[in-house]
Amino acid sequence: MKNILKIIKATFLGGIFFLAPLILLIVLLEKGYNIVQKITLPLVSLLPRVKILGLALQELIGILIIIIICFLAGLLARKAKAQKLIQKLEDGVLSFVPGYSFMKKMNENIVGFESNEELKVVLVPTDAGLQFAFLIEQIDENNFSVFIPDAPNPWSGSVCFVNKKDIKELEISQKEALACIRKLGYGSAALLKNKL
Repeated sequence: MKNILKIIKATFLGGIFFLAPLILLIVLLEKGYNIVQKITLPLVSLLPRVKILGLALQELIGILIIIIICFLAGLLARKAKAQKLIQKLEDGVLSFVPGYSFMKKMNENIVGFESNEELKVVLVPTDAGLQFAFLIEQIDENNFSVFIPDAPNPWSGSVCFVNKKDIKELEISQKEALACIRKLGYGSAALLKNKL
């Protein structure tokens, strides 16, 4: 019964962690779209009333302006000063959001963005046997901190401190490990063949 409640809790929290950024993004895009529409209204009112693919010209111009703003923000984010500002924001504020750093690294890897801090997939011993873990950082020459994700929701789990001799390094990607965890271990036979 405790395991079922733990799975339900982990799945519920994982859903929240997954939906919260999406909802925030949708709200921000909606607010930005409304602001852009108000700004473009005087400009578009001079143009003829035309609909393209069921969208009024004002709506199309609003969407186009948002796309241009996002593109320019992406260009700006690549600048060194902007990256320093983002790093300060992450270190000062976002690092206190539970799971932010882990989710950011995982999502960067899954989406295909290059990350300088790719997390290594390892196996660590637990009371239940060997479990997938992500190597977070080296504490000293013999000890490491690792994150052991829960299944089926890898966004929650436990932080453990493990001796180097107990860590078994794996040559698999984060994406492969996360897929195996979400599938409750299905696919592990092929993934871990000749690696245990």
